[in-house]
Amino acid sequence: MEIIRKELNPGVVVLELKGPLQMGVECKRLELAMDDLLKEKQTRVVLDLSQLTKIDSDGVGRVVKCLSRLRMVGGTLHLAGVTGVVGTSLKLTHVDRLVKIFPTAREASQNLSATPPPSPAAPGH
Repeated sequence: MEIIRKELNPGVVVLELKGPLQMGVECKRLELAMDDLLKEKQTRVVLDLSQLTKIDSDGVGRVVKCLSRLRMVGGTLHLAGVTGVVGTSLKLTHVDRLVKIFPTAREASQNLSATPPPSPAAPGH
């Protein structure tokens, strides 16, 4: 899987995922990309899944982990371009109830930049 980083709106990072998101190297790549964003204090993130070819249970778990890590630092995650088998997998696992999904990365990015960044949770919470 390839990850391409973009910034369509100021303060919002878009990660375009291309190829499969499955157990192993692909999931590790996503985790490392999220590590980098958090080190840079980037807390408003869009995962563009429009070019994701497939996702397994580990991939779904990593998406949820990204959401949880961002929320722990007061951030937000949106998904974009969710279709086909990827969309079916996210619906079956109810991820679509946890995170907002937009048709395009641009729409997801605009929605995130229109809302002020959430304040980080108080330490110890």
